[in-house]
Amino acid sequence: MRKEIKLQRRKQLWEKRRSPITGIGLFATLPIRAGTPIIEFKGRVIPWEEGAIMLLRGANHVIKFDANHDMDARPQWSPAGYVNHGCYPNCAIKKKRGGLWLTSIRPIEQGEELLIDYAFDLGEEFEPCRCGHPRCRGLMLRKKDWPKLRKLMSKVL
Repeated sequence: MRKEIKLQRRKQLWEKRRSPITGIGLFATLPIRAGTPIIEFKGRVIPWEEGAIMLLRGANHVIKFDANHDMDARPQWSPAGYVNHGCYPNCAIKKKRGGLWLTSIRPIEQGEELLIDYAFDLGEEFEPCRCGHPRCRGLMLRKKDWPKLRKLMSKVL
């Protein structure tokens, strides 16, 4: 008699739906523990120079893959590309199993929108933030560039 091994299919932890932040977002379908890989980003791995050109042309789905490469992670490649920005995110992009994964950085409640900090560089085209958090920074700019921005603004104003 041959034993059958049944692989338990992992329940999908996310769903795509309308977001109050902008367009479509990803939402937790179940409670998620901190450190849980949720969905893998898929896309073309490209030279960082190509990623830089895409960003300059207004692309917002370019993710750093390693020191020499970026990933074009548009939603057409993977639903992970629908993750929105939040100033106080509940997820981060982590390298795991040879790929990039949307991973929880704190416990997430069922129905909560999955958010990452886009953390654009001051040299990139960054946009106003619409995350709605009471302590929203106002821009999708990485924290370490705020002093530089304040210095630039003081010269202009």
